[in-house]
Amino acid sequence: MIDGRIKLRHISCFLEVAARAGFGRAAEALNLTQPAVSRAIAELEDILGAALFDRGRSGASLTAEGRAFRIHAGAAFVELNRGIDTLRHPQSGMVATLSVGALPTVAARIMPRAVQRARAAGLAGAIAIEAGPNGWLLEELKQGRLDLVVGRLAGPTVMMGLAFEHLYSEPIVFVARPHHPAQTGHPVALAEIIRHPLILPGTGSIIRPEIDRLFLLEGIRTPAERIETTDPSFSRAHVLASDAVWVISQGVVASDLEDGTLVRLPLSTSISGGPVGLTTRAGHGPTPEVELFFNAVREVARAL
Repeated sequence: MIDGRIKLRHISCFLEVAARAGFGRAAEALNLTQPAVSRAIAELEDILGAALFDRGRSGASLTAEGRAFRIHAGAAFVELNRGIDTLRHPQSGMVATLSVGALPTVAARIMPRAVQRARAAGLAGAIAIEAGPNGWLLEELKQGRLDLVVGRLAGPTVMMGLAFEHLYSEPIVFVARPHHPAQTGHPVALAEIIRHPLILPGTGSIIRPEIDRLFLLEGIRTPAERIETTDPSFSRAHVLASDAVWVISQGVVASDLEDGTLVRLPLSTSISGGPVGLTTRAGHGPTPEVELFFNAVREVARAL
């Protein structure tokens, strides 16, 4: 039986602090004062008899007990919201919005065709597509603000409470302007590539560790004079106007490579960006709408 002392404000504050790793940021998101959020967490910890967060100068991180509680608290909150939506919409004939999270590469490459296929298969109602970094999308999924995410497989800690279905693996490519000096017609060694300016994704991006690992395996330091950005517009413009080499997920530049605007440099060492797939909350069977969209995404991914 649920302890009657636990209120919805306790759960909402807990989930927000967990998602934003800080009491101040959670208070701002909830439109509450920080003392009110701190008090709600303290009350919840007292009721549960366990510390849910480790407090520090840099913010708040979940304890082992907090991580375990989050899985179940998040699932319960999601189901409650779903129940409220079910009661609000049927009589008026409205269909609840399907909320889909996608990496920017997926949003541009897969989502348009997936939406078309889903509509053709009978999916009704609104579809909200949120594009953003993988970590943020998974947090939104855990909070129940997204129904599914099409993104990369994250680490074990991040994936707690989530289920992942592999769709395809997206390689990391080295691209440049046509007639680039490194476009020699034969495989190019990394040591040759770094003679040119590099554009790399930032250290917080999910593919950056793979890139750093490649440099480590080749015994080469990451060049100090590099540009780090996740802005494809800047990167594309800079590469076209210079001898810079852009290191990026293939999906970001798929259309550029197809029409010849950019060329892929044949690196002598392969580098994988890791699996891309469908992520949902574990233990929750998909609604008919989600399953229909699942199938559409699967079909588009197979066609790739």
